[in-house]
Amino acid sequence: MAKYQKQFNISLPTSLYDEVKSTLETQPPNFEYEIEGFYGVLRDITTGLVNHNNRMVPLSSVILQQKYGKHYRKMMDYMQYHNINIENHQYTEGKCRTYGLKTQLTISSINDMTIIPIDLDSIYGKYVKKRHNAEQKLAKGKQSHIRELRNEFYKIKFNVAGALVEIENNKHQLTNEQFIAICDDILSFDNKNLMYFKRNDCNDRIDTNLTSLKSCLKKYIISDIPLYQLDLKNSQPVLFNIILDIIYKLINDNLDEEETYLTLCYKNKYIKETISLVYQWIKKDSKWVDILKKEIPLYKEYTSNGTWYNHVADIYNKHYNTDVFTRDMSKSLWMALAYSGNYSEKYNTSKLAFEKEYKGIGRLLRKFKQKEYNQLAICLQQLESEIFIDGIAKKLCERGIVPYTIHDSIIVNENQLEETREVMMDILYQYLGFVPIIDKEALNDLEFKVKHDAEDIAKIIDNLDASSKSEECCNINSLDVISRGDTINIRSFMIDIYSRLNRKIDTETIVSFEMFVDHNNLSVDEVFKAMLVVFKENRYPVSDYKHIIIDKEMIRVVHSAVGV
Repeated sequence: MAKYQKQFNISLPTSLYDEVKSTLETQPPNFEYEIEGFYGVLRDITTGLVNHNNRMVPLSSVILQQKYGKHYRKMMDYMQYHNINIENHQYTEGKCRTYGLKTQLTISSINDMTIIPIDLDSIYGKYVKKRHNAEQKLAKGKQSHIRELRNEFYKIKFNVAGALVEIENNKHQLTNEQFIAICDDILSFDNKNLMYFKRNDCNDRIDTNLTSLKSCLKKYIISDIPLYQLDLKNSQPVLFNIILDIIYKLINDNLDEEETYLTLCYKNKYIKETISLVYQWIKKDSKWVDILKKEIPLYKEYTSNGTWYNHVADIYNKHYNTDVFTRDMSKSLWMALAYSGNYSEKYNTSKLAFEKEYKGIGRLLRKFKQKEYNQLAICLQQLESEIFIDGIAKKLCERGIVPYTIHDSIIVNENQLEETREVMMDILYQYLGFVPIIDKEALNDLEFKVKHDAEDIAKIIDNLDASSKSEECCNINSLDVISRGDTINIRSFMIDIYSRLNRKIDTETIVSFEMFVDHNNLSVDEVFKAMLVVFKENRYPVSDYKHIIIDKEMIRVVHSAVGV
């Protein structure tokens, strides 16, 4: 464990550090301030940029005041006046104001970063120390295996200098924002006040400095015995089998309510209620029963043998007649497909290829995200936590093996490998009903990899989709060739209606309307009748669908073109 110090270090881009330091010296503020507060605020902004493509970082006013004192607002105004930062002053209820930097950051090497000592007696320093002490006190009351995991974590020794050299050597593969955030993660191991070990109240995961650290940098954990990582291959898709298995057994009338997975899933009230609604929806139409009876076993086959991400890549390469999609890309893509909102314009096109291949599971994913889209991700993370923290890690602690945990993976030393693998296989089988693929890798063999951003992948798909439509002469509008009785693809048909009216496509209406009619392919007569239901009632026909906007002009266009 790092020794107690009277300060801790943070880092800022040197150009930014020099700018604020010079401004404070030449044009000092007319209010009381601590320079640590200015550096701390800028650290909050610069380390947050990596997660926000619009270069604006949300910061809570409550936390800012706790961290930097009652004058934090004056500090923000001062920096904005002197063109150091920018701020979105528009207040939205329930949302934080957002902050960014006035100028672009240019970083070519680690030498362009400045290490800044923060005194623990400053307001900022006291906040960090108080938060750390509160976390330590809270941890003492946790279950015994949680205390053991925590105590082991705080004994960690880390080669900070070696890790900094690693990212220096790979700077050319990182954006400036990524470089800044990784530097900050590495430096956190240099002082215990910046280290944290806490159980997330929302998803029950254990969050630590290791869980946020770039994977390849784990090799810089110092150990006398070589360390290995054992992780569940394509873990989130694998865990989704627990929910799918309930649905599969429901439609086959083969559900034993005493089985373990029920207690797991049903801890999440939203998921429990949604499973019931999904079951009612499926039983109304034998078509969906048949589709899911075919797709769910196929999904289990790919996820259980560890090839799901490869399979997703194949789906997209085939759909767009390309070879651009890789396993790593489809991993980021899957997370966006499964967990983004149903009405997310960023990923609307990205979902088409998957939903064409897996009509039933694609529809299930939308059903689970219908009201509170984040609950599916939370549920799967809760499942992961119960299995890995309260199942695997607890059993290992009982056997005298105290690992480092990183969500869906376990780090142990070489001498503990076989016993750890046995425990993992046993626990996973209890919850899944099958033994998935468990990858083993020496930490020393972990290589630097660039993580694919889901939004960048979505842009690639948007371009491929636009190109394929051009090749297919998409200038032919279905309203020009459709006749009464013809079967249509609802999504394409609705898009053509917007095109005919020269309107921007309303993604929310299209997706909601698809879910309202519970089909993707219907006769144009049936689609028109459904449109009339929404239009004539002048209200949303089902409370679950609050985004269906069908007006008189849309009705007129379809009636005129098809004569229904």
